[in-house]
Amino acid sequence: MKLCALINGESGSTPGNAEEALLEELGKLGLTADVLPASGGDIVLAVKEALDSKPDALIVWGGDGSVACALSASGPSGPPVLALPGGTMNLVHKRLHYGETDWKTIVAAAMQSPVSEPFAAGCVAEHQFFVAAMMGQVTLLAESREAVRQGHLFKAAEVAVQSDAMSVERRLRLESRHASGNQTFDAVAAAVVIGDGDVPRLEVAAIEPSSAYDWMAIAFDALMNGWRDAESIDMDETRNVLITDIDGREFSATIDGESVIMPSGTVISLKRHAANVLRARRA
Repeated sequence: MKLCALINGESGSTPGNAEEALLEELGKLGLTADVLPASGGDIVLAVKEALDSKPDALIVWGGDGSVACALSASGPSGPPVLALPGGTMNLVHKRLHYGETDWKTIVAAAMQSPVSEPFAAGCVAEHQFFVAAMMGQVTLLAESREAVRQGHLFKAAEVAVQSDAMSVERRLRLESRHASGNQTFDAVAAAVVIGDGDVPRLEVAAIEPSSAYDWMAIAFDALMNGWRDAESIDMDETRNVLITDIDGREFSATIDGESVIMPSGTVISLKRHAANVLRARRA
């Protein structure tokens, strides 16, 4: 098997000896890989170089952004991508490997019992996401979270207070589309999550707190019971959802954790075969 590996040494949890460690683990399995650095702004060019070498599989060791870049560039006709968790959140990796986050376990399992499978994505205009898109004022807290990660605690507190992130005044309307008729929800915030299974789908969550205190109650309920069963959250499953701001304004959002501004009237659709992934075959 011809393997090419991209290692983003600037990701949150990629070790300093990542190249040596990866080659050692592959060597135990009788494999090797051509390793390319892929840090920061070089990731796009590194992915292109790796794909141009026509590997049988592409290993990407980095965070969610690095993996999403490789998946998007490889697409449905490209080689399967084996994602190794090296970021802070590693949300794509958890979806890929059924919650497993130990990179050595992932490498061993995927190489000893490999399976290449289609991987679904959500599409927002020209952007793809592989875990979730979130909409509403509450997503402004993403900037505060990033400041905390960088150690800027005072800036984080200032952003959280000034962003009005917990406001319940701004409202969104979600219209999930079905052949049998559309389902409409009004909400303060929303999440659109890629749901896996025999048939991929978009799981749409309309979040409706009545106050900042209610926001905290919803968060606690979701933590204890799982967000799908939390009170004040309405759920639906679809392949296409229209999201508008009640007042027709642009609204804040995050796509796989990256902050963006979406226009009112944004459509999120499901792409069932967005890329190919390499992972361990399920027992």
